[in-house]
Amino acid sequence: MTITTDKEIWILEDDKGCQFVYEQTLDHRYKTRYFTTIASFQEAIENESQHPSLIVADLMLDDGNFMTYLNSSKHKSLMVIPFIIVSSIDDIDALRFCFMEGALDYLTKPFKKNELIVKIENIFSGVGRKAPPSAGGHKSMLLDGREVENLTSKQKQLLNLFLSSPDRVVSRDDILDKVWGDTSVHPKTVDVHLYNLRRKLHDHGYIIRSEGGGKWSLIPDVIKV
Repeated sequence: MTITTDKEIWILEDDKGCQFVYEQTLDHRYKTRYFTTIASFQEAIENESQHPSLIVADLMLDDGNFMTYLNSSKHKSLMVIPFIIVSSIDDIDALRFCFMEGALDYLTKPFKKNELIVKIENIFSGVGRKAPPSAGGHKSMLLDGREVENLTSKQKQLLNLFLSSPDRVVSRDDILDKVWGDTSVHPKTVDVHLYNLRRKLHDHGYIIRSEGGGKWSLIPDVIKV
C-alpha cells in the first residue's frame, strides 16, 4: 500500500459495506483508522495524543448520533478537527443542522468515490474552508454581563428571543415564527437546538427549563424547584 500524504483520517462507520468502500477509496491515499462505535472513537480521542487531520463520520451509529455526541463532548480537540458527515438521511433539515454546527461537507449515501476524494482533497488544500468557530458563523452574546461564546446563528437567535421576551419565557410557536419564519422544519428541530443551547449556557450558570405546554424559560440554575 502506497500512502501519498501524511494526513490521517478517522472514519466512523458501522456498516461493513460502506467501510469496504472507504478502504478501497482512501487506504492507499491516506493514513486511515476505523471506528464502529462512538464509544471507541471517544476513547481514542481522550487517551491518545495524536489526533486525525479529518473525521469522516456516519451521522447515525449503533450507539448514538454523532452530532449529538459532538455537541455534548467537552474535549477541546474536537472543536478544531474538521469533519465530514455521511448519512443515508437525505433531509434538508439534517443538512442545515450539520452545516450550522460546523460540518465542512455532507455526503448522502450511496456516494461516488471520486466525489469523496475531491471533497477531502479540497478540505486539505484549504478550498472552501470555513472560518474557525470563534469567527464568522459562530458568535458571542452577553447574558447578564457574561459572554457566551461559540454560538451558532440559530442559537444566537434563540438566546436573543429569550432575552427580549417577558419573564424570559418563550413558546414553540414564538420560536418557529421568529427564528424560522416561513421555513418548514421537522418537529424535533426546535428541541435539538434548545438542547444544544442549554448545554452551552450551563457552564455560565443558566438553564433552559421546560414549563410544559410547549413553553420554556431561561433562568439561573441557582433557583431550586
